Amino acid sequence: MNQYELLEPFQNKNAGFSRWTYAKKNNKDYFLKEFLSPVYPTDESLSLELRRQRIRECEEDEIKKKKLYEAVNHASCGNIVRIHEYFRYDNHYYIAMERVVGQEIPMAAMPAVPYENRFLICKTLAYEIMNLHKVHIVHSDLKESNIIIKMTKEGKMVGKIIDFDASFFENDFPNYGDELGGDQVYLAPEACQFICGDSVELTCKIDVFALGILFHQYLTGKMPEFDREEYDYIFDAVLDEQKLGIAPELREELREMIKGMLECDPQKRLSMEEVYF
Repeated sequence: MNQYELLEPFQNKNAGFSRWTYAKKNNKDYFLKEFLSPVYPTDESLSLELRRQRIRECEEDEIKKKKLYEAVNHASCGNIVRIHEYFRYDNHYYIAMERVVGQEIPMAAMPAVPYENRFLICKTLAYEIMNLHKVHIVHSDLKESNIIIKMTKEGKMVGKIIDFDASFFENDFPNYGDELGGDQVYLAPEACQFICGDSVELTCKIDVFALGILFHQYLTGKMPEFDREEYDYIFDAVLDEQKLGIAPELREELREMIKGMLECDPQKRLSMEEVYF
């Protein structure tokens, strides 16, 4: 497939509207994902007009994706897993990224990890997301499974960011709520409002909210506390003006930082530059 040798069959575990596998090309290992949409029309039973329309839509989407992925690669300083190639094969589109093997560490086990490693994971993530935001890219789906914990040659842990399927430029965010990707566990309040049909803008600040939750998990092994009998998700509690419980064992400056990252109003929420520095 486009000179990629598939190492195992495609699977859809934790893949949403896609399938994935591992592949090899030029003696390098890749993570290869097949998108189930859009589908390039090859069905000759379609009318010529409809076929042309769908081809045009696919080509416009391909140009948009390639522009985004090129900007993502340009923003990477080593801990964004680079996008090697985005291509069409037959009637489906594929993305190839370098394969990165990480450390399997459940969040609940994080407190056993040396503090300097936990802090470095947060620091590397903050730096890379800050660089993305400088070119106005919103990742939009920051969550535990999209962060690979990698051990460096020096024995330190860093966070590597993957999966830009839901990403977009700030000035070109989705038109409708059902087009917005993201995990409800890490969803920002304004993203919930957008999904519900409210007229709100989606900015890089939705990533800051997700990272505020992730940082709390990496540093303490648990999420910020909220009334789980009353609310299903953190954004529910925040929208209802409920105060979140930030772990008291954190240093005061880290507690204040995470509070600032989890502000309901994106205008009051910290920027990634403020978080990093």
